[in-house]
Amino acid sequence: MDRRQFLTACAATAGGIALMKPVKAFAAPPADKPFSKSKLRMSAPISFFPGETSEEKLEVVAAWGLPAYEWLGPSGDFASLRKKADSLGLVLSCTSGAGAIKPGQMVLPSDHDRLVEQFKRNVQMAHALNCTRLIGLSGNTRNDASFEEQTQNVINCAKRLAPIAEQENVILVLEMLNPLVDHKGYFLTRTDHGVQIVKAVGSPNVKLLFDIYHQQITEGNVIRNLTENIDYIGHFHVADNPGRKEPGTGEMNYTNIFAAIAKTNYDGFVALECGHSTKNYEDTLNATLKCLGLA
Repeated sequence: MDRRQFLTACAATAGGIALMKPVKAFAAPPADKPFSKSKLRMSAPISFFPGETSEEKLEVVAAWGLPAYEWLGPSGDFASLRKKADSLGLVLSCTSGAGAIKPGQMVLPSDHDRLVEQFKRNVQMAHALNCTRLIGLSGNTRNDASFEEQTQNVINCAKRLAPIAEQENVILVLEMLNPLVDHKGYFLTRTDHGVQIVKAVGSPNVKLLFDIYHQQITEGNVIRNLTENIDYIGHFHVADNPGRKEPGTGEMNYTNIFAAIAKTNYDGFVALECGHSTKNYEDTLNATLKCLGLA
């Protein structure tokens, strides 16, 4: 399941995990757990890592020194995953929350009851997997309502989700997506607009997901936008532009971007959400380490 397919549907609830299979041979991870030296709390998708089962993949995540893994559409035996993650000192950095990349959703009041129920279900999934960040998606821009009306609809929806987040001790992170390349027609696209919404909601448990790739395409000015609004950001996604591959493959200076985040008071996760320029996942992680000044 790719990210677009996942984000247009509600995450599956826990199901049966596949029978154990013989472990495939793969290169040994570094002996020195290099990400453990990072000032930033880095995370990477579980799909990056080799292994026949999710539990085996988590072992490789931990071997690289990452404190977390990302999985937007988790599946399998959640109790088994949690037990393995706990034993390795790992948490799930972010997962699905409420909304989708399609018409309706937060911009449409008649969808709000459904989104409240979706969020409640996904909060329980997040608890099961030790995750405190859940993504909120505004939906696509409507042609039958003004920009101001749709903004207020998103605010109203987030205000209904905020008390749930506060009671359950999780954070809803509203994601901004670029409308120029990947998600034409999506409503919430700019940092200033996102901050306007978060301020209007007025809850410490509603923040923004700042996807550096998307914001570079939409508005540029990445370092200034993220540092000046860091108090409203609850999660980061990382990919270079163009190509949406690992840091160092495009025009973005991730050495400076990572350093800028590290100088702020941000204590959340910075999660890779990128493709690979080679077939070797290790190249992606090593390229990231280089931009962190660790390779």
